Amino acid sequence: MIKIAICDDSEIVRSEINRRILEFSVQKDLDCKLTEYDAGEKLINSGEKYDLIFMDYEFENNGENGLEIARKIREYDKNSTIVFVTSYPSIVFDTFEVGTFRFLTKPIDDKKFCEVLTAFLKTMESDNVLKIRLDGENHFFKESTIAYVEGMGKNCIIHFNDGRSEMECHETLGAIEERLSVGKFFRCYKSFLINLSQVKSYNHAEVTLSTGAQIPISRLKYKEFKNAYSDFLIKAGE
Repeated sequence: MIKIAICDDSEIVRSEINRRILEFSVQKDLDCKLTEYDAGEKLINSGEKYDLIFMDYEFENNGENGLEIARKIREYDKNSTIVFVTSYPSIVFDTFEVGTFRFLTKPIDDKKFCEVLTAFLKTMESDNVLKIRLDGENHFFKESTIAYVEGMGKNCIIHFNDGRSEMECHETLGAIEERLSVGKFFRCYKSFLINLSQVKSYNHAEVTLSTGAQIPISRLKYKEFKNAYSDFLIKAGE
């Protein structure tokens, strides 16, 4: 499922964006969950993290502007995709500092709106995104948000580094491992697969991740892990 937030003080604009997303999701057979907010503060106070956020720039007499709200979102969520929707095209360059994905001007053009959703979908379906199907719904997770994956027989648990709750899925650890980027994850123990970008420290017995989780490392895997981690750091620095 793709979680989408629509944050605009105009009910008409929110309904318009909602309708267009639903039409697009039907055409592309996507599972989407849409949530509307009429003020940026309500979005932040919800504590929810979204895959995609449509953000108004100016909330008339209703709290801080969209750029300030986006800055606050980036304090706790580096991974959400933000699309600004505004009547003020002159602020387009200011929005780059918060990692804006796209920029739409009001009134919204149908073709440009579809182009934005298509471009977003391509990023979600890229090699850097893990797709999990659970209870009939598709879930997409950026690899950068995964701290480690824990195997439990025919199931596994995905542990995240961005504060969201762990997720149990009905796939083996090996099946998940096959779909993750080669060189970015390492099976340090028979039931643990770690994201090498999340390694904070390690010794012969365990690896400590950025989340504080301490993952056991097999004695037979220690040398292989050191080589894999060294290769990862070299490639990351290129």
